[in-house]
Amino acid sequence: MDHTSSLQSLLDRGGNVFFPKGSYTVSESLMIGDNTHLTCEMGTHLRLADGANCPILINRIRDGAEYTQNVIIEGGVWDGNNIAQNREEYPKNGRLGCGFGQLIVLTGVRDLTIRSLTVKDPNSFGIQLADTERFTVSDIFFDCNKKTGNQDGLHIDGYARNGYISNLKGWTNDDFVALNSDEGDFTGNGNDIENIVIDGIFGGTDGWTAIRLLSRKANVRHITIRNIFGEYKYNAVSFTHWAEDPVKCGRFDDILIESVHCCSCRKEGSGHGGIVWFQNDTTQVGTVVIRDVFRTEPEDRHNTTSLVEISDRVIIKSLHLSSIHEKLPIDKPMITQGEDVKIGTLTLDGTMINPSMLPIKKFSYVYGE
Repeated sequence: MDHTSSLQSLLDRGGNVFFPKGSYTVSESLMIGDNTHLTCEMGTHLRLADGANCPILINRIRDGAEYTQNVIIEGGVWDGNNIAQNREEYPKNGRLGCGFGQLIVLTGVRDLTIRSLTVKDPNSFGIQLADTERFTVSDIFFDCNKKTGNQDGLHIDGYARNGYISNLKGWTNDDFVALNSDEGDFTGNGNDIENIVIDGIFGGTDGWTAIRLLSRKANVRHITIRNIFGEYKYNAVSFTHWAEDPVKCGRFDDILIESVHCCSCRKEGSGHGGIVWFQNDTTQVGTVVIRDVFRTEPEDRHNTTSLVEISDRVIIKSLHLSSIHEKLPIDKPMITQGEDVKIGTLTLDGTMINPSMLPIKKFSYVYGE
């Protein structure tokens, strides 16, 4: 039975809307509008119909308005039924950015809260936000079956600012959280991501990357990342651009990374760089602070992953590390750099380090020493 019309009629009322306990099939994107507080009662399961090929939820912008405002979404299991969807058939709607298999897509929203729900088996991104201001995303569980690619958890494209993200758990098949200022239909100047706090990422024992930061020409700045837990194939935090022409890419500044309890889940190899990785040709990095890191790896982990890897031709104005604790089965550098790397100021526990002295091995503890 298709429940789309009955659910949409509830949403159209606005105000306090309740989806009662039960299982619902959705064949077209539900639309949520201004001043709506949607609560799904415990036991509410919304599942995208076979072949629906669309997001399960998008926002509605009133005629003549620039954005949707004052929206709360909480509770329920939001199920993308990914193996029964065809990503190529999703609507190519530039305004809403829905054409890539995303499950929940909210674009142009002010004063948004998403909390206490489960995102299950999206075809690609679980939750995608863009052009979003004053938002909170908290207490989300990502339950991805890993049967389709690009299953990001929370994917935020610019413009985005003044956001708080907390207590995200589960497993994904791509970045757990991605802050991508230049991407897709939103690529270009004026798509800055700024003033964001990420607090509490629990990525399991076989994660992809916990936090991915991406900038080409737009800025990613004033970002606080704290309390990251888990084991990852690639990175706890990555600074990337993935641009075909990477000239003067990567506008990052005022990035704080603290209280990191992560390690590599690889038994060998390195994946895409270190626990913290700066992609090659990321050339406009301002100040980055990394502190209170606790990395412990089991004795069978003979990967070559360093704590911080700075790839070729990266330029960083100021990089500061402090209170780094590593317990590793084999000796490996704490910080490594590629060719033609330029670091203006590098400190370790307050002591100036000459970048030409990299790689740094001190302060790493190896079993048996």
